[in-house]
Formats: sequence, structure tokens, C-alpha cells
Amino acid sequence: MQSETISPEALNDVYSFENIISLEQSLYAGENAKIDLSKIKFINPYCAVNLLLLGKNYLKKTGGKISLINLSPEISSYLERMDFIKRNIFSIEPSANNKLSRSGMSKSIIEITDIPGKERESVKAITNVVALFRKRAEFIFKSSFSENNTDNFITVISEMCQNIFEHSLDSGYVALQTYKTAKGPVVHLVVADSGIGIEGSFVRMNKNCGKGSDLLVKALTTPISSKREFGYGLCRVNKIVEQMNGNLYLRSNSDSVAAMNSPKNGRIFFSKSNLPFFQGTQISFFIMGTNS
Repeated sequence: MQSETISPEALNDVYSFENIISLEQSLYAGENAKIDLSKIKFINPYCAVNLLLLGKNYLKKTGGKISLINLSPEISSYLERMDFIKRNIFSIEPSANNKLSRSGMSKSIIEITDIPGKERESVKAITNVVALFRKRAEFIFKSSFSENNTDNFITVISEMCQNIFEHSLDSGYVALQTYKTAKGPVVHLVVADSGIGIEGSFVRMNKNCGKGSDLLVKALTTPISSKREFGYGLCRVNKIVEQMNGNLYLRSNSDSVAAMNSPKNGRIFFSKSNLPFFQGTQISFFIMGTNS
């Protein structure tokens, strides 16, 4: 029996990836699972990282690889440059051979980097990511470069990545990219894992702080933690993102919440429950830069 071939229309925002999640189970329906990327002109880091998680989970559960087919040279080059392809999680048809050199033009990214599930190895990986980010911060922020932006992002990177080994019981990834949109340049950070999820972490520690998307909103607005009496991880991250006038999207298993600033209403939250299940916790954070 052949699996259905998924053909996403777009992979340019957090909501476009929901289309892949909703069809994920069809990939398990038979052999030769494929994702057709012929319609994809741009992939943002949130979609790239979560596509990698999807492929890793499939490989772990089935022992086989999903095939990515009909990649344009630009998409092949992007995935190569972001260290997506080298992990050998997917079969690429045809093989990507349009590599982008690691020139000064591409210093405004942090390649997809593994964050292990064990504390010692994870702390080392986070330290390396922070050092690389500090080295490239001037290129990442360009005209909006400031020490405050650098320090704020370092705090966010550290807090979000630390959650992987502290709470998820699994490994994860971190990535960052700057790119241009119709509204201006964007600095986009993503941290994601395929662990037990935020609610699962609280259940595991026998703590009742709510369920579903209500718990996600509470985690962003209240200093709660599944491991400590008081925790400031996600709450602190959201406050920093708010101060930077940035947007944050948090998804965990079957629930999500988007946090953004409104000129009239301040920080507002849009939550959703009963989404198609996607294992783990994924966080997307981006701020708009200024045109140079």
C-alpha cells in the first residue's frame, strides 16, 4: 500500500505548517512516504525545524525515511545552508547539489543546531550557540543592531533551549534566520523538541496548573514551573519578547497560543485547542527590524 504524497502550498509561517501536521498520519499509511515541495518558494526556520522533527519521528517509528521530492535549486540550497540535509533524516529526490558557500552574506543565520536531552551535553551546545550568536549579532541585526537586542536574544535562547533538557525528556533543535518580508526585515528564532510537551511535564511532576491552551497562556503570563515552586522561563521569555515588540507562537502537542502586541490593547493572546497532535513543544519568536 502506497502512502499519500503530501503537497503543501506554503511553508512560510507557523500556520502553514499546520497543513502538514493535519496530514501527518497519512504518511504512515503505507510505504514510500513523500512530501512534494514543488510549490514551495520559501521556507522559514519554524517550518524547516518542524519538518526535521517530523522526519526524525517518522524515522524513529518506522525505520524508514520520508522522501522530499521536487525541490527547487533555491530550496535545496537553503536546506543545505541551514544544515538540514546533512542529518540524513530524509531521502532527497533528486539529491541536493546546489550548496551555498558560507560567505559573509550568510552570517545572519544560526544553522539548525542539536540541543541534546542530557544536561551536560545540552549546556555545552547552548554555550556554543550563544557564542556563535554573539559573534554574528552585528550581521543578524544589521541596521537595528544594539547590545540590548543581543543580550535579550541570548537570554531567550538560553531559557528556551534549557527547557528541552529540563522538561521535554527528549532532544531538540534551535535555529535563527533573518529575512525580508513585505513589512520589513525579520529576525526569527525557533526552538523545538519532540518531547512530552508542557502539559505532560506538569503531569509528570504531579503539578496541577491547568490544561491545554489555558496552561500555555498561564505559562507565558505567570511564573510557574513543573520542576520548581516558582519558575520564570516562558514567562520571562514572553516579557522580553513583549519589550522588543515581538511576536511569539507556542505550540505543544495539540494546543497553541500566539502572543503579540496591540497598539490599543497591549499584549494579546490567541489560543487554540484540539489541534492535530504534533509531539513536543515548538516556540517561534520574531521581531521586525528596520529597513536600512
